[in-house]
Formats: sequence, structure tokens, C-alpha cells
Amino acid sequence: MFHGPGFHRAARFKYDIDDQVKGTVRITRLFGYLKPYKYQISFALFISICVTVLNLVPPRIIGIIIDRALGKKELSILVKMCFSLLSIYIIVNLLNGVKIFLMGKLGQKITYDLWQEVYRNIQRLSFRFFDENQTGNIMARITSDITAVERVVVDGLDTTIIASLTLVGITFVLFWMNWKLALVTMIPIPLLAFMAYLITVKAHAIYREVRKKMGEISALLQDSISGVRETRSFAREEYEIHRLSTKSSEYVQTNIQAIKLWATFSPSIIITTTIGTFLVLLFGGKMAIINQSISTGEIISFLFYLNLFYQPIHQLNMVNHMLQHARASSERIFEIVDAEPDVKEAKDAVPFRRPIKGEVVFKNVLFSYKPGIEVLHGITFKVNPGETIALVGPTGAGKTTIVSLIPRFYDVDSGQICIDGVDIRKYKLKELREAIGIVMQEPFLFNGTILENIAYGRLDAKIEEIVEAAKLANAHNFIIKLPDGYHHQIGERGVKLSVGEKQRIAIARAILKNPPILIFDEATSSVDNETEALIQEAISRLLKNRTSFVIAHRLSTVMNAHKILVINEGNIVETGTHSELLSKGGLYKKLYEIQFKKTISNLEYFNVVNTNQ
Repeated sequence: MFHGPGFHRAARFKYDIDDQVKGTVRITRLFGYLKPYKYQISFALFISICVTVLNLVPPRIIGIIIDRALGKKELSILVKMCFSLLSIYIIVNLLNGVKIFLMGKLGQKITYDLWQEVYRNIQRLSFRFFDENQTGNIMARITSDITAVERVVVDGLDTTIIASLTLVGITFVLFWMNWKLALVTMIPIPLLAFMAYLITVKAHAIYREVRKKMGEISALLQDSISGVRETRSFAREEYEIHRLSTKSSEYVQTNIQAIKLWATFSPSIIITTTIGTFLVLLFGGKMAIINQSISTGEIISFLFYLNLFYQPIHQLNMVNHMLQHARASSERIFEIVDAEPDVKEAKDAVPFRRPIKGEVVFKNVLFSYKPGIEVLHGITFKVNPGETIALVGPTGAGKTTIVSLIPRFYDVDSGQICIDGVDIRKYKLKELREAIGIVMQEPFLFNGTILENIAYGRLDAKIEEIVEAAKLANAHNFIIKLPDGYHHQIGERGVKLSVGEKQRIAIARAILKNPPILIFDEATSSVDNETEALIQEAISRLLKNRTSFVIAHRLSTVMNAHKILVINEGNIVETGTHSELLSKGGLYKKLYEIQFKKTISNLEYFNVVNTNQ
């Protein structure tokens, strides 16, 4: 099978989100999310301190049992110490259970906070961000990356606090018991610190790549699942499997690098810490044999404490492991949190003056999606309130770009767009977009019921208003024939409905919104004649008494427009009514003749087919 770059989607599109990490994130920023829960954390910290202190007692009790109860045959001491030991273990585990619940609850709250902050910023970002970034990769940041961050903020915090407190407590006890042996146990510490520094630097780079690869897999899966019908229709199942296999292999290989790193580092830490045990036995045994300055029970207690001393070091090693995961994830998360929208609301933004008349004026508008590549070149025209303006022209001429500037999906490079005499950049964004209704060429329907999708036009609409909007959109008759009527589940992106049905629901949604300005990207070329007639009738109702922009793909649908703008290569090359433009003999006439001839050819073809039948 050929897998050249011309046929590989991943090779055709480049996404900034996959290519580079735009900055590092201080880990202290992650712990900033703990501030709202300081009392809960303080209580958990108090429990951790209690657990740490209680954990320091058993080794000493065991030493007493060995030296006094067993050494001096004192049964009462044995019973007393054993029950004390059992009580401590029970109390420690009960406290740990409370702490686990508190920290688990805290983790869920932090996950919620992160989700809300990331998603809230996604909702305010401009279209340009979504043009440049894959949906699946954004989803990976909201799900798996946030989970990695939540884990280190909660589990890492808990483990770090306990491990640090234990280290401080054990160090004090070791020096209190025998300062000479305590100094011996400190010999491996500088080596451990140096190893931790090396592993941190290398692990962060690897985990950054791991998170990037995971994001690429998420993006590929989202792309493939959304396009499953195309995959089946072209019989490209093996090709999609191969794509995922390639990406998965890259992810696995990168993860193996991380595994190899920790597989090398963890045994090295354990070997280094065993040196401490070796030195305590060697020097402690020598002290016990030569001058008897330390008892057998004290050596055993010291060894127990030494094990407790190195245990937090191993725990901090695991926290470091989680931390490198979280640092890589947090960089990806905070790229979204810190991203600034290209389209911003002015600080002194004003609301619309009511009633909204709907006068729209373009004044020498220049626009480019990418710097240096201009796609609109000095667009100038005026639309009076209540007029219907049609935009026609070849594919890629700039029609959709022009109407996308009106609700400020993008901002102009220079020039002005005014509504009712005010530059749209001075309006409040929410009010601007609420005043504009949009029916796209490929209407997007949410996974839910028909009722919910129509009500999206006005969330507080009553059922009677929704039904009336559906009737005006010529959608009511087919809706009531569905199994659950208005409560019929339409599936993701409305897959359970036909193109014409989806279009009429989108029109009903716009009718319910009742905006003074309407943008309509006509899409009747892929429906049958009967459906087209129903849609056109609904469109005529929708366009009535409102300023409307219609991107026309069938010139027959714009003959009654008040004005037709002919767009070519980012310029308005002709302006006028249908009859005026035909009389000019320019591009519009050529487009009209091409469509007219195509229509005649189609009619002749169907006549031949019908005759043969």
C-alpha cells in the first residue's frame, strides 16, 4: 500500500501544538491550585504529622522488647510493649484512612478546577487557535494531562509532606541515639542528591515527548473516528490501522526510554542506600564488640530507624517520577490556559443601541489568515437595514471569509466594519454575536435531541416557541414522524438525519434566535428538488425583514437579492442586481451560463434515462 506524503493527512497539515512547547512551568504554579482548600490541606497535614510521629515510636519499642523484655526476661514489659505496638499500628492506619479520603476528595476538586479553567479559556479563544490546533490534541490536554497534574498535586504533595517530615524526625532520632553512627549513615546522601539531579534533567525531556506523542494519538483517534464513514467507503481500514500502529509505536518507544531511565535509576538508589546499612552494621558491630558502647537492641532499633530514613528517599524518588510527568503535562495545559484570543473585547466596549437597525458597512477591509498572505484586498460595500445581499463567486474567492469577519470570528488587518454606524470592535462581543444568526453550509448539530438542538438558538424558549420555529423552517412535519418526535436522539453531529433535515433544524434554530442580522451559507445542492423547495421556502421566511448575507452556490437562489456581490480572488469585481449583472456580461454572467448549461445537460441526461426505462 502506498503511504506517500500526498496521501497522509498527518503529513499534509502542521499544527503548532505538536511541534513545540512554548515555555516551561514552575511547579509552584501547580500548587497554587491548593490555595482555596487550605483548611482541608491543613487538617490533612496535621494528620500526616501525627502519623509521622507515631511511626517513629515502633522501632524504639522493638528495641526495648529486645533489651528488657527478652534480655532480662520481664514478661510484663513484653505484654505492655506488644499492646502499645498494636495500638500504634491501629491508630496509624485509621488516620491514614481519613487522610486518603481527604486527599482523594481534594484531588477531585482540583481536577474540576483545572477542567473549568482550561475549558473556560478554550471558550474565549479565537477561531485562529482552532484553525491551528487539532481537536484530539486539545482533548488530550483536558483529560490525560490534567489527570497527570492532579496526581502529582495530590499524591505528590501528600507523599512529599510525609517523606520530608519523616526524614527530619528520623534524622533527629538517629543523632539522638548515636551521633557517630548517624554521621556514617549520611555518607551516601551527596551521591543520591547528584543522581536525583541528573535523572530530573533527563526525565523531563523524555516525558515532554511522551505527552506530545499521547496528544498525537488522541488527535489521530478523534480524526479517524469522526471520519469512520469515509474510511469504510474507501475501504481504508488497514490504512487507518497502520497509521495508529505507527503513532502507537512511537509512543511506546518514547515510553520505553523513560522506563529504561527509571529501571537504571531506581536500583542505583537502592544499592546506594544499602551502603548505609552496611556501614551501620560494620561500625555499630565494631562498637558493640570492642567497647560495648551500644547494645544489641539499640543496633536493631537504629537499623529500623535507618530503614525508615531511606524509605522516604525512595518515596521522594517516586514523587520525582510523577513530577516529571506532571511538569510535561502542565506545560501543555498552561499553553491553553495562558493563550490569549486574537479577537479581544475593548475595555470600553459598548452595548448595541436598541432597536438594532442592521445597517452593515465594510470600509476598505484587508484581511489575512497568515501574515504576508492577504486574502481580502480592500473590500468596500454598504448594506441597508433589511436588505438581502448575495455573495457569489468561484470556490476560494473569499466569500466565507467576508461573512466570518462580521461576527468577529477574526479581526480585520485594516479598514473597518460598522453596524449601525459603530465599528464592530467597539461592541461587546457577546451582544455582537447575539445580534447575528448563522446557518452554515454544513450545519453542526449537537449529540442530543431535536428539541435541545433547536432550543440552542434561545435557551429559555418555551416548547410552543420551538414548535413554531420548526413549523416556519418546514421541519415540524418530519420531526413528528420520528419515533420520539422532538425528543428524538439525533446522534453525534446529527448522523441519524438527512442533510436536508439537518439544514431545516439549523434554520429553525436561527428562527428561534430571531437575530436582526443573518448570515446564511446556502446548502441545497446536495438535496433533492422537493427538499430544496422546502428549504428555500424556509429560507425566504428567515430572510424576511432582516439584514441578510447569503453565500450562494446556486445562482437561481439569489435572483431576488437586493444586491449581488461577485467575489473573485479576494476582490469585489462586480456589484448589482441579477438583471444588471447579466447585462454587464462579466464574471457573473459566465457563472450563470455555466450553471444554466449544467442544468440543461442534467435534464437531458435524465430524459434519456427515463426514455430508456
